[in-house]
Amino acid sequence: MSFTNLQPDLVLDAVEAFGFEVNGRCYPLNSYENRVFQVGLEKGGQLIAKFYRPERWSLEQVLEEHAFNQFLIDHNISVGQSLNGSAQSSVLEMGGYYCSVQERVLGAVPELEDLDSLFQLGQLIGEMHKASQSWSFKRRNSYDVRAMGRENLNFLSQWIPKKHHVKYREVTGQLLKNIDDRLPADFESHFIAIHGDCHLSNVVMSENGPVLIDFDDVMMGPAIQDIWMFLAGDNNRKQLSELIDGYEESTEFPHYQLSWIPALRALRVINYNAWLAKRWSDPAFPKAFPWFNTEDFWAGHIKELESFLIAFDNG
Repeated sequence: MSFTNLQPDLVLDAVEAFGFEVNGRCYPLNSYENRVFQVGLEKGGQLIAKFYRPERWSLEQVLEEHAFNQFLIDHNISVGQSLNGSAQSSVLEMGGYYCSVQERVLGAVPELEDLDSLFQLGQLIGEMHKASQSWSFKRRNSYDVRAMGRENLNFLSQWIPKKHHVKYREVTGQLLKNIDDRLPADFESHFIAIHGDCHLSNVVMSENGPVLIDFDDVMMGPAIQDIWMFLAGDNNRKQLSELIDGYEESTEFPHYQLSWIPALRALRVINYNAWLAKRWSDPAFPKAFPWFNTEDFWAGHIKELESFLIAFDNG
């Protein structure tokens, strides 16, 4: 099932089914895995309506995401909240889609060069991780190294032009070995409940500080996964220092996991490209990512994987 039948009238009907009176205004927001809309309310203000990609999550998995979201709110963690309205659940099924509504969080995307914002962000993630150590997902995924690495690379090998096959196998074989060598044998024993997709687009700097949004990828995984994507550019040591200082306001920072970052970074890039390939039949993807699956893209992709080999040597 695709998003073909998801029209504005259905979006408005869904929000009204939650008990909110709409004014007819409905604007799509940037989202490709799911579909997300800003919906105007008759009495003023807006809500965010989210429609989950069909067949990706079960109802029980979506509800567990929302339960974790509420758990964090109950522990005074600044996260966007899924709303029930007059409905009996935070999830309704409309037109074959699971949908939810969230409060709209006002603010801007944080700047990585703003060290004070990074300190506050470290505080927020530390507070979340301190609370989430007492939470265990039963139905959501866990961070899966084999699926993100070897299985995704095997899938992508079907997309690689023949002229690049030998080089691709050589580079990815060494990369997988480096990933296996870098991550400990007891990797999964270090897992806690994490956001899973912590990056700038999923943080809003409100007037009261940072707010985490979009918990679509919550999972059991290593704490450092919620940290490393905020490190970028030539100033990443200072960025890391601010994040750690903020984090340790609440709980001990897992310094020993810093050595895992090259492996996690490589796995994320592999997983991202496999995601694009797996979603290519969705008409939104060729329009949004026209550079994907071109000759230049695959040549560049292999060079990027080679750069990760250098990162392992240097880190």
